[in-house]
Amino acid sequence: MRSVTAILQKIFTTRFYIQNTGFFLVLFYLMFGVVDSGSLLNYHKGLMMGFLEGTSFLLIVLGLWALYCLKCVGFVMKVMQTQGYEFLYPAMGSMNKNSRLREWFLIHNAIYLPVWIYGGIAMAVGIRHHYYGPSIVILVFNVIMGLWPLALYDRKLFRPDTFFFTGYLQRWINRRFTKPPVLYFLYELFTQFPRRILTAKLVSALMLWLTFFLMQQGDYFDLRGLQLGVMLSVLLHLQLLTHHRAFDDTWLSFMENLPVSTFRHYIRMAAIYLIMWIPEMVMITVNAHTKTTALSLLMVFCLALSLLMFFRSLLYFPKINNELHVRYVLLTCFVVLFMVLGHYEWLAILVLQVLSAIVFFSKYRQYEPYIEP
Repeated sequence: MRSVTAILQKIFTTRFYIQNTGFFLVLFYLMFGVVDSGSLLNYHKGLMMGFLEGTSFLLIVLGLWALYCLKCVGFVMKVMQTQGYEFLYPAMGSMNKNSRLREWFLIHNAIYLPVWIYGGIAMAVGIRHHYYGPSIVILVFNVIMGLWPLALYDRKLFRPDTFFFTGYLQRWINRRFTKPPVLYFLYELFTQFPRRILTAKLVSALMLWLTFFLMQQGDYFDLRGLQLGVMLSVLLHLQLLTHHRAFDDTWLSFMENLPVSTFRHYIRMAAIYLIMWIPEMVMITVNAHTKTTALSLLMVFCLALSLLMFFRSLLYFPKINNELHVRYVLLTCFVVLFMVLGHYEWLAILVLQVLSAIVFFSKYRQYEPYIEP
């Protein structure tokens, strides 16, 4: 049984941490790299005391842990559907139920281990400071998160056609709704690549939260600091922009031959990124509406949308690959940063919109899918 456990841990646990190395590096930086080493313990103790004392903060933390649990479940289900791992069905299906559930328990909780460690430390801090109620809530929540996926994994063995949440969501949407073209790409992300967009949105939210947190710690609000955080948030969406080009190349090439004007295609692109950035807009509005004017918030949102549209338009150049794209993106951010620092935000927005329109209208009808040499 030990050899079976070791093999399964290599298939699931080791592969999970290797594939998500970037995610954990970013998480480690946000949790430990942004704080001075001398105050690291006090920072995390204060963070834990914050969600132990505040119900709203605790619910946010539990929500983030639930999202990580869904990430773990989605990974295990995806591995079981990956070509080359069909042997898992007869191999694990031949085990008795108790042994099989034990293996699922070890696999899932080895992946869920970072939450167990941080949650365990938070419970110890809570018990020491007599916050017994929140500590019990954290314990019960993590026990549930550590146990409920086992039934889903076991069901998958005997019903290989079982889908995770996104599979049921996709079937439900397909039966009831006819999607407009502006939602094609977003539908693709949420149904086929949910972890990709959820990870991008989660890290983007953490970046904006860190921006507001640092300004709050310094007891000030600087619109230029917020715009810098917004630019970093936009950069975290670059992978989604590249995926958008691949999606258009693969599935939407037929739309170029439809009797639809180039202007409508341009508006569709703008609407896609406007919808995509709504969560960040809501977060910024909630945190900054009392500290600045509505016009300033509109300027921040227009800057983000203009950057997204310009970065996407750059991908219509025929020979631009990911490396060249990143170079142009960083150069653009460098120029826009100095314009923001000089209070020329509206000029930067105007220039980005004009350049986006010029590139789009000149290249859209001539564009051919990029082929890596």
